[in-house]
Amino acid sequence: MRRQSGVGCLTRLVLTLVIVGVVMAGATYLFSPWAYYMGGRFHWFPSWQGVGRLHSNSGGGDYAVYVYFYPRLRRYSGLRHVAGNAVLCTPRGERFTLTLGGDFGKADGRDLNGKSARFYMFNRTAAHILSGGSARPELKLRGRWNNPDLVLDDDSSIQRNFDHNANLYPDGKNRPYLGEVSTVTLREGSKSDFEAACAAIKSR
Repeated sequence: MRRQSGVGCLTRLVLTLVIVGVVMAGATYLFSPWAYYMGGRFHWFPSWQGVGRLHSNSGGGDYAVYVYFYPRLRRYSGLRHVAGNAVLCTPRGERFTLTLGGDFGKADGRDLNGKSARFYMFNRTAAHILSGGSARPELKLRGRWNNPDLVLDDDSSIQRNFDHNANLYPDGKNRPYLGEVSTVTLREGSKSDFEAACAAIKSR
């Protein structure tokens, strides 16, 4: 009897989790249908991940960037806000794991093609905060969807954060806000694609 009762509790827990998942997925599709069609094709999970490379003369060379994001509805953020994480690989092979947030222009139902995209990324992972580190690097990417890609530029943020040897500045003081602007095209890809891009940068 005890064993049957345990199985029954487990079954109820699983059913509850399934129902909660279905309700959340339905709410996302109702309020943010574009989340399932980012990049112009259907995704079973409302998320997108992509990889790109950018070049900065003032920042010391080539950088690889990986982004992963999903819709996040907040009280003051609107219906097109996303959250997630990113990883930046520098010409020196150094990596920074970043917290990501962003917004899109108003979607036409499922369609984000041609809509604006803006992302901001900070070094605010839990481990980094506990170690007392700063929020640098602070990377910005802005542009628009050009399905299936995101065509963006860095709003001069690489040159604000890295010197000509790709060393991270300790702070942003005495750095011009607008300098060299680097472009990047993010194409849908996985962490393994990012690893390959980062390895290619390091081998140069």
